[in-house]
Amino acid sequence: MKDLPVYFFEGFLDGGKTTYIRRLINSDDFPREMKLLYLLCEEGEEEPELKAERGVYVERISSLDGVTPKYLRSLEKKSGCNAVMVEYNGMWTTADLVMKMPPHWIGVRKFVIADAGSFASYCANMRALAADKLKDCSAVVFNRVSDSTDRLALHRLVRSFSRLTDIFFELEDGTETPDELPDELPYDLDADVVEIEDRDYAEFERDLSEEPEKYDGKTVRFRGFAVKGSDSRPGRFDFGRQVMTCCEADITFLAFPAVCPPEKEPRSGSWLDMTATVRVGEIRGARIPVLMMQSADKLPVPANTLATFY
Repeated sequence: MKDLPVYFFEGFLDGGKTTYIRRLINSDDFPREMKLLYLLCEEGEEEPELKAERGVYVERISSLDGVTPKYLRSLEKKSGCNAVMVEYNGMWTTADLVMKMPPHWIGVRKFVIADAGSFASYCANMRALAADKLKDCSAVVFNRVSDSTDRLALHRLVRSFSRLTDIFFELEDGTETPDELPDELPYDLDADVVEIEDRDYAEFERDLSEEPEKYDGKTVRFRGFAVKGSDSRPGRFDFGRQVMTCCEADITFLAFPAVCPPEKEPRSGSWLDMTATVRVGEIRGARIPVLMMQSADKLPVPANTLATFY
C-alpha cells in the first residue's frame, strides 16, 4: 500500500489556522496534482472556503472517540487523496490522532500557526499542550505581527522546545518573513569561568549535550546535586538537576558524569555549587562531556529544585 503523507496544522483557538490553510490551498502556488483529504478537527469552526477546482474532500471530526484506522482508511478511499491535511484541535495532543492512523499514513509533519499576541499566554497557562505542539514541529508561523511585537521573546519560546523548528513572522499586511534572530545563549561562553544561573540550567544541559565539543576545556560553574551513578569507582558521580520540560509527568534528572579525587567525592544527594573543567571523552562509543571538578561548596536544598526552559 502506497505511503500517505500527513500534514498537521496545530495551534490554539483563534490562532488563525483556518485562515492560513484556506489561503495556502487557494494559492496559485498550491500543487494542482495534490488531492487532499482535509480533516477539520476544530469544533464549531465554519467550513473553510476553498476553490472548487482544488478538489479537496473535507471531513469534520468533532471527537476522536469513534476514530479508528478502518474509519480513516474509508475516508482515504472515498476522497481518493494522495495527501492528508489536518486542522487540529488545540486541546488535543498529536499522539491522540497519530495512534489511530493506518500504518501507511506516515511522514507526519507538524506546523504551528499562532497569534503573536496571545501565544505566550497560552504557553504559560497550558504548558503541556504547548510543548506537545512545539517540541517536534517543522515550522511555526506567528501571524498578526506588529511593530510592537516582541519577536525575541517568541523566538526564545520556540527555541526552548526545539532548535530545528523554522520560525516565520507574518505581518499585518500579509507579508511573511523568516526569523533571522540568532540563537544566543543566556550566558557568556567566552568568559574565564562560564557562570550558569539556576534559571539557565536546562538550556545549558541541552546545549552541552548537543554540542559538547564547543565546551571542551571550558571552566563552568553551576549549582546542582550529586548522585552516585552507574560508575561505582571512587571519585566518580553524576552531577546535575531535575528538569521539567512541560509538566510534572516529564520531570527528569539530567546530569553529566563528574570526576574528583576520591577523598573529595560528595555524598549522594548533596547540593553543591561546583566549578569544573569540561573534558569531552568517549564512553561506549559516544562523545560525552565529563565534569572535572575543581572545587565544590556545599549548599542547602534550594526552595526551587526544578529547572525549566522558560
